[in-house]
Amino acid sequence: MYVIKCVAGETKCNATQISSQCSVTLGGSVSIQLMTNASGQQLWCKKKLPTGSINVFSLKKEKVTIQGPYRNRTEFFINNGTLKITKVETNDSGEYTVDVFDPNGILLRTIHVQLDVQGNGPSETRWLAAGVTGELQRLLSTLLSSNCVSGGMRGAPPRSAAVGPRDGANS
Repeated sequence: MYVIKCVAGETKCNATQISSQCSVTLGGSVSIQLMTNASGQQLWCKKKLPTGSINVFSLKKEKVTIQGPYRNRTEFFINNGTLKITKVETNDSGEYTVDVFDPNGILLRTIHVQLDVQGNGPSETRWLAAGVTGELQRLLSTLLSSNCVSGGMRGAPPRSAAVGPRDGANS
């Protein structure tokens, strides 16, 4: 028997252009660099909804305020202008706009980011335990990404993502 732990990884996106697209795995995290440094600027980030928009975060006087459903899983790093969302959910898919203002409140530019969340599993670490042999072994090897590790059932330390019997065991 084998235990395979699949952990959604971290995605990094460069959104320093006016319009960008970023894909992230469901349950993973995404770091979106919006600018090289946000010091001295004011930012207002919103996610578009079918009936308006929802506030994600704001930056004013070097203070970041995270809003609503993003509160416990989102950070904004002023020093490198990066927005990080963890435990990405299906609802996070969509278009985000970031209005960038100078210290006097004059709009400098608007950044558009399309975030696409991929996958249809739960937004948490998934575990699969199976007796893996032959065709099932090949199938799982094909399906599992490099974000998975496996180990034998007797508490052996994790091995690489390759699925197969422990050394010395028969398939």
